[in-house]
Amino acid sequence: MAQSVSKQKNSLHELGFKIFLDRYALKDMTRKTLAVGDLVIVVVNAQTGQREIGKVIGLSLPEVTIELLDGEVVHRDVEHVDKPLETDPGQMMDRVAKGIAAVEKSAKLRKQWAEHFRWLLEDWKFVPAGRILSAAGTDQLLTYYNCYVIPSPHDSRSGIINTLSEMTEIMSRGGGVGINISSLRPRHAYVKGVNGRSSGSVSWGALYSFVTGLIEQGG
Repeated sequence: MAQSVSKQKNSLHELGFKIFLDRYALKDMTRKTLAVGDLVIVVVNAQTGQREIGKVIGLSLPEVTIELLDGEVVHRDVEHVDKPLETDPGQMMDRVAKGIAAVEKSAKLRKQWAEHFRWLLEDWKFVPAGRILSAAGTDQLLTYYNCYVIPSPHDSRSGIINTLSEMTEIMSRGGGVGINISSLRPRHAYVKGVNGRSSGSVSWGALYSFVTGLIEQGG
């Protein structure tokens, strides 16, 4: 399948185009508009999560037949197929500019600032953080911040779980989280009140990492 990803303005190389479609373009998550001829992002390796660009050439739900950029034809369950509603970076830039300008109090100011922001975004003169590109101008409950550092967990079971809850909430909205777990007692340290010993900060760090993996897989 021949797919041009080069345009005079806002051009992207093939990898950049795939990243744009996968991470930043607005998508039809219901897949109700999916049709033959649509440009899609499809999971080609369920174990690694590898995704590629393709075009729908057959539709017999729940199975979708897709031709990849290299000409390979794959058959996937519709749940492994995403349809971008924005297939050109300019469409994303229009959305982001209007979304950022939406805080202005009058229609005149919203239009004026949307035009200013749109000029700045054009041809990648300025590239906002990825979370802004994903969230601005949508009705999704996503964060506009890429990264967070949250307080170290209190050295108690409830403190560890409270930090886990805060981390989960931020990550589920698209933010990355850093946590310093040096506040937790080391392995085999005595735990007062339960006549036991701690499994150590590394084991609790493994819990945070495990939950991070769950959120990456399913939101």
